Amino acid sequence: MTQKIVSGYDGSPQARAAGRWAAAEAERRGAELTLLRVWPWLGPADPEGPGADPVQQAEHDDLEALAAELLAAHPDLAVATQAAAGDPADLLVEAAAHYDLAVLGSHGPGAVTDLWGGSVVRSVAARATCPVVLVREQPADQDAQPAGTDTPLTAEAAALTPAPAPAPAPVPVPVPAGDVAQAATATATEPDTATATMTATVAAPPAPEPPRAAGAPERPEIVVGLAGDSSLPAVEFALAEAARSGGRVRAVHGWEMVPLWAGTPGWLPPDPDADRQGERIEADLDRLLAPARAAHPDVELRVEADLGGATGALLAAAEHADLLVIGRHPHLLGNRLGPVVHAALRHSTAPVVLVPHE
Repeated sequence: MTQKIVSGYDGSPQARAAGRWAAAEAERRGAELTLLRVWPWLGPADPEGPGADPVQQAEHDDLEALAAELLAAHPDLAVATQAAAGDPADLLVEAAAHYDLAVLGSHGPGAVTDLWGGSVVRSVAARATCPVVLVREQPADQDAQPAGTDTPLTAEAAALTPAPAPAPAPVPVPVPAGDVAQAATATATEPDTATATMTATVAAPPAPEPPRAAGAPERPEIVVGLAGDSSLPAVEFALAEAARSGGRVRAVHGWEMVPLWAGTPGWLPPDPDADRQGERIEADLDRLLAPARAAHPDVELRVEADLGGATGALLAAAEHADLLVIGRHPHLLGNRLGPVVHAALRHSTAPVVLVPHE
């Protein structure tokens, strides 16, 4: 059965980034993608027709433009667009019930609120019955021209552009006899830079690919929070995602030497040896995840028990992750997500997946 993914769209850069992530995920899964736009005011959902509202018509055109962009990037992808009018949170939760995955845009700290507002995203994330992915806008999604590009300048713009700092004196590099003519020809075509490059110009290899962020793994890394049996659906989601992307999974459990319930009657102090206690916890978690590991034998799964609490351990592990997966209890009313999820949404730069469990 073909899977189905829905991506909520409100015209914000975050929602556009979510649509792009959803398209890539749909391609990995061989799934169908629906872009859903919800207007938070009453009126016809279909903006077309002689009496169409011009604002709705513009937003409809924007939605279709996003669909065209995603189809251009993923020609084999099945993309549909839908529009609805009403309460955004309720409509998105209702729509998510008919999909295997819902993808929404998420704001970072201090970001300007979008049309829906952060409360809509939190409400959908807390109430949806399917996994919800929250995607934050990345610098690559912004429309500003990156600094340092080779975009041609007009004469007026060039006159206003500060002159570059003088290059350091070149270090002479021995040039084999057979390459002297090639070097001279290369520099002669650019007289303005010939004096700076003549002594060191050789046949340069193609520019290497940009390096990954410091400390980032070569393969996609998926971090999943581990808190016992209730985390098994999140672990299964992470393992399946790693199998599709060729990545690996780090299951992270944060623990405290003295837990919050230490004052309850009958509580006994833990082993004072933190290393030994951590090894014991990891062994218990390994046994818990043995069936999931056996179901995905080709996926590398590493279990970690880190001293310092659930929130700190998870955020530290996810610092260079490509995806962060967290389990959550579904809430039919309200937008309760818990302190760990709130911290992840506030600080994680990677997309955050919230997987509901009983």
